[in-house]
Amino acid sequence: MYPRTLTADFFAAVGLPVASAPSVGHGVLRGALAQRGVTLIELLIVLSIAGLLATIAVPSFRDIIYNLRQSSAASLVLGDLNQARGEAIKRNTRVLVCARNAAGTDCESSVSWNNGWVVCAEGAAANQCAAGSAANPNPVVIRPPLHAALSMAKTGASTATEPVRFSANSGGSAATLTVSGSWSGVVSRQICVAGTGNISKPTPPQVCP
Repeated sequence: MYPRTLTADFFAAVGLPVASAPSVGHGVLRGALAQRGVTLIELLIVLSIAGLLATIAVPSFRDIIYNLRQSSAASLVLGDLNQARGEAIKRNTRVLVCARNAAGTDCESSVSWNNGWVVCAEGAAANQCAAGSAANPNPVVIRPPLHAALSMAKTGASTATEPVRFSANSGGSAATLTVSGSWSGVVSRQICVAGTGNISKPTPPQVCP
């Protein structure tokens, strides 16, 4: 049986001021002593809702990250193509932008640029980088492999496995670089190099002419 009232002794025992001890009935006492918190069912419902929201949100967040990586890769290769064109004029020589070999020291004969690319002055051997030195390093730019979810491939009027070439008069070899990915709903981005050396990046879904 619960006592009819909360006594001063009870309040003193639980550390409450004795002056605040009211005279209350059984119902209030039971409420004061009842455990506060959530039931197991309520907890399971909350966890189920959280899991459902995570299932919806995580793929969307992942796709946003992948789209940003794709856009960054397209902007990076666009910048390197423009730098190569400027280097060709400045050095008065042919400059290549090409798929890189495993060591990152020369061009690789490949349509895929997934393993990265290099910008280099062309050597005596066609489609190959000239030897560099401490005073005049070559390649000028070395890019690492793309993220596993991304892909980059070269097509165009020239042989697809050959580098993009810029000459001292700022002309270039016509080519299209396509940056795509493996996730659902990906929209490919293209970088266009014209025979005049002009470089552009159409806004998707537009593509190179």
